[in-house]
Amino acid sequence: MCLRFCFLISSIISLSFSTAQDLNTSPFSRYGLGELNAVQSTHFLGMSNASNSFSDPQNINIANPASYAGFFRYNPIFDVSVSGKSALYKSNYSNEENTSSATSSGLNNMLIGLPIQKNWGLVLGILPYSSMGYNATSNEIIDSNTVSYKYSGDGSINRLILGNGFNILNKGDSLKIALGFNASYLFGTLNQLNSVEFNDNSYYNSRIQNQASISSWLFDGGIQYFQQFRNPANSNRWFLRMGASYSLQSNAKTINDYFAYTYTYNFNVQEIPKDTLSFDEEIEGSVAIPDKMTFSISIGRNAQDKNVWDLAAQYTSSDWTTFNDTQLFVNQTNLSLGAYEQWSFGYRITPSLDWANTNKSILAKSNYSFGLKRATSEVVVSDNSLINYGINFGVSIPMLSSRSLSRLNLGCELGRLGTLDENNIEENYIRFSVGFSMAPDTRYDRWFRKRKYD
Repeated sequence: MCLRFCFLISSIISLSFSTAQDLNTSPFSRYGLGELNAVQSTHFLGMSNASNSFSDPQNINIANPASYAGFFRYNPIFDVSVSGKSALYKSNYSNEENTSSATSSGLNNMLIGLPIQKNWGLVLGILPYSSMGYNATSNEIIDSNTVSYKYSGDGSINRLILGNGFNILNKGDSLKIALGFNASYLFGTLNQLNSVEFNDNSYYNSRIQNQASISSWLFDGGIQYFQQFRNPANSNRWFLRMGASYSLQSNAKTINDYFAYTYTYNFNVQEIPKDTLSFDEEIEGSVAIPDKMTFSISIGRNAQDKNVWDLAAQYTSSDWTTFNDTQLFVNQTNLSLGAYEQWSFGYRITPSLDWANTNKSILAKSNYSFGLKRATSEVVVSDNSLINYGINFGVSIPMLSSRSLSRLNLGCELGRLGTLDENNIEENYIRFSVGFSMAPDTRYDRWFRKRKYD
């Protein structure tokens, strides 16, 4: 069993590397380390990611590692998801309005949750931390010649995660306090190309090519509190959840390759290099990834030992003002960042708790979630931070049987980032994610359990 498990882990990591791809087409990914991954869990995407206080045995919640303590013993969880975004961009510079659209998608995460023993859960896996993908062009007339300024970038930073969660106080369904921590290794490559091209072939075009390899350790910890209150008049119970997590600041190591050269085009098709202006390899530097704090509280009602509904509120903040672009890419203009802040609210409901009733449809036994969020982005354009509004929807459908922990999770977010009035650029988007979590049936299956015979 151990050899099979190790082989499975190796296969998952190998597959993740082999399927690495660009997950972004946003011009805002030019800032910082790219656009940070907004889908850590498909299930909680429907609640605007207001998940820090939740500990569900059927979901892996890496937002707060204390949640790992809630795994059922002998019931591991395998979670995989894909995500994407379709966006419409509007810009208004020099009284010239332009629109463009783009769609991107790819593998989002592969995670395994293991209940090591009672009150102790472990999670390991891989997911994107951030991604970069943009392509922009602006034109200018100089002495009757058209000069094109072209900017493009791509790449991603991945996150390899290992986390543990422990119940330090467990009084059954009445009171629980859990602690947890994640140790993550960030690695990846970001590329940038900045070109100046003339429509007159008698001039040499110029290009700066930057490649930054990034690596860093990232550590975060969390705490969760759960208390349930019984109603003496009936079987209904009310519960209170609270959660908090903190991610330490990290200094990421960067290794940069810089190449500046001139070139021309042969019949406007084939690029012909001319002169090397500058060339440097393996320039070492570092960039600061700021700390992040999250606080969350949720309430809900329980009947027949099952959650009927949950209502959650969450606040997150992180200060990116210390980030410096010139330490990431050589000879680049520093695009300053600001402080990130987000308020999110989520609601989850299960219409039917009568799982044993075969007359009830599988949709009636599913979880439905809704969410709202407002965030001040770390991206600053035209001296104003971008404001992000979003409305979220999600559904979690039980698979195999109504009592199974295996679920098909669907989530989406409709949102707007920035405005034409304040930032001269606006993004209207739909973010979507499809995930599948596989776990044994709670009645019959017990995986990773040593069998005993009399």
